[in-house]
Amino acid sequence: MPESHRAELSAFADEVRAELAAAGLPIHPGHEDQRGDEVSGVLVELADDFEPGQGGVWVSWWINSPLAEAALRARRVGAWRRDGAGGTEWHPALRHLFVVRAAMSSALEEILQSLGYAVLRDVDDYREEGLLVRTRAPGPHWRDRAVPPLAGSTGYTPGIRVRLVAGDFAGAVTTVISHKHPLGKIIGPPLEYTVEHPDGEGQLTVAPEDLTLAEDEEIQP
Repeated sequence: MPESHRAELSAFADEVRAELAAAGLPIHPGHEDQRGDEVSGVLVELADDFEPGQGGVWVSWWINSPLAEAALRARRVGAWRRDGAGGTEWHPALRHLFVVRAAMSSALEEILQSLGYAVLRDVDDYREEGLLVRTRAPGPHWRDRAVPPLAGSTGYTPGIRVRLVAGDFAGAVTTVISHKHPLGKIIGPPLEYTVEHPDGEGQLTVAPEDLTLAEDEEIQP
């Protein structure tokens, strides 16, 4: 594989790992790391057995736990058989391992698709429950800052910095103290806001349409 292609796939693998870690999932360090045999988590490997532009990364749920050990023992002693109805009777450790792998694979697929990645299943018979993940489609991302017109649709909470766009103090940046919704309603635009007075003393009541979210650098963390 050309070094440039490997570098591109490696960067993509890091991106996918970062996204899955952000979802709260433990990330397996990889088979090349000896510590990898001691942990469970999401395993992300380069799909470098494809032509350039057709690869991506393999994503799977790696289990290293008492469950995996029990399933391995059951497999080694051949603890499964065909039943009279044409199905297969599995030792509980094997059956439960299959259920866990399938459930986690489906969860990973849903998470990645929510982010806009192309996810393919059943691409390689030797990778049970493995997902082939390819480039993310362009579009909004959860890291994008919330800005108008969506931001403020149900009201800015106390502490948010806003800019007044009408009235005697138009252009001034201030801080929301509270907002008031119609009686019995908490969804939808508020009736009014109470903000810190731009002069630094007291409070000011303003209509929702008379303010907007301040620029990013003026928003308090």
